[in-house]
Amino acid sequence: MSTVDKDGMLIDAKITLKRYTSIEHGNLSTVKAVVVHQTDAPTAQHTFNGYNAGGNGAHFLIAKNGDIYQTASTQKRCYHVGRLIKSKCLTLDKNSCDSAEMAVILAKSWSNQIKALDAHERQKAYPARYPVNSDALGIEIVGKHLDDTQYEAVTPAQNTSLQWLLGELYSHFSLTKADIYRHPEVSYKNPGEAKGASW
Repeated sequence: MSTVDKDGMLIDAKITLKRYTSIEHGNLSTVKAVVVHQTDAPTAQHTFNGYNAGGNGAHFLIAKNGDIYQTASTQKRCYHVGRLIKSKCLTLDKNSCDSAEMAVILAKSWSNQIKALDAHERQKAYPARYPVNSDALGIEIVGKHLDDTQYEAVTPAQNTSLQWLLGELYSHFSLTKADIYRHPEVSYKNPGEAKGASW
């Protein structure tokens, strides 16, 4: 079983600590969910090169051979979810949506609609909405974006490491399988991203 040190780093022989403070943006006071991504990069090093430049990133990265890197503190926020989140009630159960407000939102043009949906959803508390940067950890799996619907296949070694890492996060942050999401579920991303990830 891993431990979490005072800096929010998971300490275990299976995890290489490779923290990039350049991708940390303020404090993450609570962890309620995990979002699983793919990097759109062919190797871990390509992603690290991007992290050196700062901006977007995630808390963990899993290389094609299954090696796990922690790239940001679990106490710090990373920009990994995206600017706009989808409506959870529209996706999972339209009957649970506020029908009057939703009718007004859905009558808008597409670009205004997704902005209004995001604003509407952010008024809710998780788990009534999808996770956002301020309450979710991000795990990147190395894999290149191939076309509009596909990424490189997630390797068996990556899935083994992902399952182990999620097991650790379940225990440290009181999460369950229901709190783990693929990036395209949560925000407007390529539908094939993390499709082959399993937990």
